[in-house]
Amino acid sequence: MKQTAPALVSTEINEYILDNGLTVWLNEDHSQPKVFGAVVVMAGSKDSPNTGIAHYFEHMMFKGTEQIGTTDYAAEKVLLDAIEAKYEELAATKNSKRREAIQMEINELSIRAADFVIPNEFDRLITKYGGSKLNAGTSYDYTVYHNLFSPQYLEQWAELNSERLIRPVFRMFQSELETVYEEKNRRDDMILNRSIERLMEKYFHPHPYAYPIIGSAENLKNPRLSEMKRFFRTYYVSSNMGLILSGDFDSQRALPIIERTFSRIPRGVPDAAPTVRIRPFRGRERTTIKIPLPLLKAVALGFRGVPANHPDQPALDVAAGILNNSNGTGYLDRLMVERRLMGAMIGGESFNEAGFIGIVAVPRLSHTCRSAERMIWRELERVKQGDFTDEIFNSLKREQLRRHLTELEDIDSRSQIMVRLFSQGKTWADYREELARAEALTKEDVVRVANKYFGANYLFVKKKTGRYPKERLKKPGFAPIVPKHADATSAYSDWLDRMPVEEVRPRFVDFTHDVQTLRPADGLTLYITPNRVNNIFTLKLSYAIGLTEEPRLKLLTGYIPLLGTASLTFDALHTRLQTLGSTLDLTADEYSLTLKITGFDTAFDETLELVSGFVSGVKADDAKLKTLVDDARVANKAFFKSNNEVAEALFEFVQYGPESQFLTRPSLRDVKRTKGRELVNLFRHAVRRECTAHYCGTLPAERVVDRTLRYFSPGPDGRIAAVAPYRRLVSYDRPRVYLYHMPDVFQNIIYVYMPCQPLPTLRERHTADLFSLYFGEGMSSLMFQEIREFRSLAYYTSGAYRLPPYRLSDLPTRFVAYLSTQSDKTIDALEVLDALINHMPEHPERIDSLIRTEINRVNNAYPAFRDISTRIAEFRRDGYTDDPHRALLDDIRRMTMDDITRFYQAHVCGRKPVYVIVGNAHRIDRRRLATFGEIVRIQHQEFYR
Repeated sequence: MKQTAPALVSTEINEYILDNGLTVWLNEDHSQPKVFGAVVVMAGSKDSPNTGIAHYFEHMMFKGTEQIGTTDYAAEKVLLDAIEAKYEELAATKNSKRREAIQMEINELSIRAADFVIPNEFDRLITKYGGSKLNAGTSYDYTVYHNLFSPQYLEQWAELNSERLIRPVFRMFQSELETVYEEKNRRDDMILNRSIERLMEKYFHPHPYAYPIIGSAENLKNPRLSEMKRFFRTYYVSSNMGLILSGDFDSQRALPIIERTFSRIPRGVPDAAPTVRIRPFRGRERTTIKIPLPLLKAVALGFRGVPANHPDQPALDVAAGILNNSNGTGYLDRLMVERRLMGAMIGGESFNEAGFIGIVAVPRLSHTCRSAERMIWRELERVKQGDFTDEIFNSLKREQLRRHLTELEDIDSRSQIMVRLFSQGKTWADYREELARAEALTKEDVVRVANKYFGANYLFVKKKTGRYPKERLKKPGFAPIVPKHADATSAYSDWLDRMPVEEVRPRFVDFTHDVQTLRPADGLTLYITPNRVNNIFTLKLSYAIGLTEEPRLKLLTGYIPLLGTASLTFDALHTRLQTLGSTLDLTADEYSLTLKITGFDTAFDETLELVSGFVSGVKADDAKLKTLVDDARVANKAFFKSNNEVAEALFEFVQYGPESQFLTRPSLRDVKRTKGRELVNLFRHAVRRECTAHYCGTLPAERVVDRTLRYFSPGPDGRIAAVAPYRRLVSYDRPRVYLYHMPDVFQNIIYVYMPCQPLPTLRERHTADLFSLYFGEGMSSLMFQEIREFRSLAYYTSGAYRLPPYRLSDLPTRFVAYLSTQSDKTIDALEVLDALINHMPEHPERIDSLIRTEINRVNNAYPAFRDISTRIAEFRRDGYTDDPHRALLDDIRRMTMDDITRFYQAHVCGRKPVYVIVGNAHRIDRRRLATFGEIVRIQHQEFYR
């Protein structure tokens, strides 16, 4: 058996062109036992404007091929051809009754065609052969299909993904299109989604970028499979695709496999799309955008930007950094720090054919939009006149360098850069040239582009309180499309099975050898991880006080970073950090308060001295507390416009009662009463708590220990022991349905909560993991198939057994589930989910796939070098003395369907769940709803303060 050995990270990328014209990028990196694989197709929504074809074609690429996902393609094809003809008829029909009749005919044909379908076989095969995180995405310019996989399955991955691109079959189309409607509903319920769509329309018209990627509702109602096939034939050709691999593989072995499999993709060159010219703005053009947030005012200035390959981009990035940057020293940042504006930021995007630059300003609640716009223009004029120092200019170039170096460190971030570059028509050499060009920038370059792009021709946008009308869709009334062969395998699957595979043992985190663990003082644990890639260090100081124990940390992390000391103002401190190329971040989570310091090892001592002076000498400033008050006011208004946030808060209340984080957090009244010295004193107390420090860099351990003790000593009284509180779960004596009415949303969000008994043994906990996979996690789970794929009742589903940390394994556990559905489908979705909970079907054929999924998740989740020590510390905090995945895999390899069934019967079956529903209550049949439990109409004051 072969053990994959760790090796240095590599940023070398080899580029190849196959005989058919397909581009291949290979990046070997043996630091993690996984490979990121992607196929990028240079076709996006701009190539099918407002139709949604590019997006729902991406959905259909998961449905299989002529060989994958079918028991008899020849017989299935007869029905699929009939379905295609019916969709052509539907698109040409205007009469509503005839349209309904055609859709019912399509439904009947789809049910018959499902007799030959093996649902989710592509996903199951990807999983079987080492894959995890299978996904895809459609943008304006491209579509990408990607997943992680274990290196020994490279050949199977290449076979599957090339087969997918040669002979896709658009089966189960009706149910998947209904799922796309659910996705559109979900997006339209997001506060800013419709507003952004209107803004894009105004900004980019008549270019295809003006239209939403998902398409219009009207076009989604009239899909043509013939148009989708034409889209495939036009754009899914070899010269229009790129294959990207980054990870633990051997290029010399990989290339022949890639040539054999991907060279089969048909040659072709897509038709050149007509160039759509976007006219320049003429003077100050005005528009208003509705946003459903009262109280808040906002304006924006929209400028024409540059497309992705434009040589002015690096200089524009620096110009933007002068206005906004990670240290908060930009000219717009200062407007916020000095409380002249509530918010101010510059942002933008460079698509392949056009770009935009936007500057948003949010005036204080008592100020006007006109004054905010004047402030923005004053700061822009400073940049245009070159009113910035060489020190700031050089520090921003240093910040860009640090960002580029860290982006290349690990497989996950580097692979995303590779996808982005290919999608923009660039090569890796172009990327290197961009870095060199950025390094060679002069101050004059920045002044030139600022004057060129921030001129008098722009779009002025003013926010208006309101919302855009939504088209409310009706439940179609289709019969479920339930394939008969849910657990069958195709002949293609049997063929893949015969391929030889080298067995590779999983790689686990080694508490002893992967990091150096030191305890140089009482209450201080210091992890040291070598950085063999670059000279960027991170030092994270995690103090043992979290939001569960001290909810005011949420205020503290918003306030302390705004302050300075008696000798250094905020601006002086952060300008100095920026000059060194360093950053300082303060965050809090359930368990800890964390100071994260990042910079170049050459400036390690100076950076730590600066941060130490700030930590020990931070000075309260009550004027800056007003920022927290304004933020809290706006957050309160925004909260009740988001069904997701309301549902999360109500679900927290159902689980934890008065200990819900939405009830223990500081209220607006609390924020108003808070004094600066209270938060400073809390900060000083927090940094005296037990500390776990994580250093990753190039410096010797002795120096890191010395500087950590010197600069972050708790003082003569030593460190305060951790408290580690844990919230207790609420129990219920009868089933209930908590209902909160939000009339303006499309989708109703449903949560399920079921308190369960403790699971004290590791084997029970491991069985819970396998049960979760089977029931509600992933595309092959019961919830996904029964609720989304067969019945189109939701876009997103999940269900899992949640456990307390192992050290608290004597505490109760819980089963939770989630889905969101069109409001008039709520009862249908509940009935299916409730049936799964109370009468879970058994599919013994799936057990091997479940076990393989768990193995893949472990293999593909081995952390990047900078995250190893954090992973070890978390494992230790939870009560483990070794990587818990080792025992997990040992256990689940011996499990069967009987283990899942016994677990279900002992811990889930027969228990009455509590349901949470947030959405339009008027579209729910109350009589049927009452069959799930006592209906509790709840007011927001009960679960949110």
